[in-house]
Amino acid sequence: MTVIIPKKAYLTIVASAVRFANARIPKDDWLEVSGVVIGKNVGDDVLISAVYPIMHQELDKDAVIDQYKWKDEDYEALSIIDDEAFSREEFTVGWFHSHPGFKVMMSHIDIRTTLSYQTNNPLAISLVFNHMRLIKQIELPDKKGDPDIPLENDPGFKIFRLDEVRGIEASYHPIDFKIEGYESIQQLIQTTQAFVVDVTNILPKEGLIESYQNQVNKSIEELNSQLIGTEEYLKTLAREGATSRIPEVLLNQTRDINKFVERVNKKIEKMKEFLDYLEYKERELILHQVLDVINQWEQKVENLETDLRVISQKF
Repeated sequence: MTVIIPKKAYLTIVASAVRFANARIPKDDWLEVSGVVIGKNVGDDVLISAVYPIMHQELDKDAVIDQYKWKDEDYEALSIIDDEAFSREEFTVGWFHSHPGFKVMMSHIDIRTTLSYQTNNPLAISLVFNHMRLIKQIELPDKKGDPDIPLENDPGFKIFRLDEVRGIEASYHPIDFKIEGYESIQQLIQTTQAFVVDVTNILPKEGLIESYQNQVNKSIEELNSQLIGTEEYLKTLAREGATSRIPEVLLNQTRDINKFVERVNKKIEKMKEFLDYLEYKERELILHQVLDVINQWEQKVENLETDLRVISQKF
């Protein structure tokens, strides 16, 4: 029995988890995330088609453990996801959640949640992900004080299923899985570790619109600065009587500007890609606003050729 995981589904789990637990966030403020897994059963195999991040814990310094606090929009999201899956002849095949910085296993709470899924679908799965397991390629020991357990080419998670559908004392076991979309497990590990860095730098846990707006503003300001600098450089050449150099300098400046635009465009593409990793309820609330922010840069680039032509015509 094997769980088949598409690349996009795997990256969604990684991104949603790393967003709330990464090097930019104090470790005491790391939060778990959870979501649902959609797909279908084919014989004894589970074929995943998509995963949807639903919610994250809310930080509570006074609590023994940070809690998930369900809101109406979370229940609405689950209903919409179920309906959309049903229309494709698919259904919820399980759930995923993160254990940021601690052992990949199932707590009593996790067993209870998994029980609710397996009661209706005996093949339902529970995927538990820890980004530090992926990054450091180690698992924490079973007993405190024992050495860490070294791993090799581990994607940062395990998938579990309960041995029996009974109470929270039920035991569980890991099940096999395959992640599609990679040439080798080594490529998967290397590219996903780099992906973790991108998520850390690009996808903030809060203030997404403000963060994207700041990044776009800085890029537009830098592009404007380069355009102004180019024009000032050409003015200096003209004043000094070095007009013969103007075509070559303009060509070089244009090349440098295009390289800058190319770098920003790659980052913008990642910013747009990462919108797919938002919690489901966020998409309805902020997606249009974020796309409007990104459009500001795209409009600037669309006018770049005209801006350069205007500068050239002055000389």
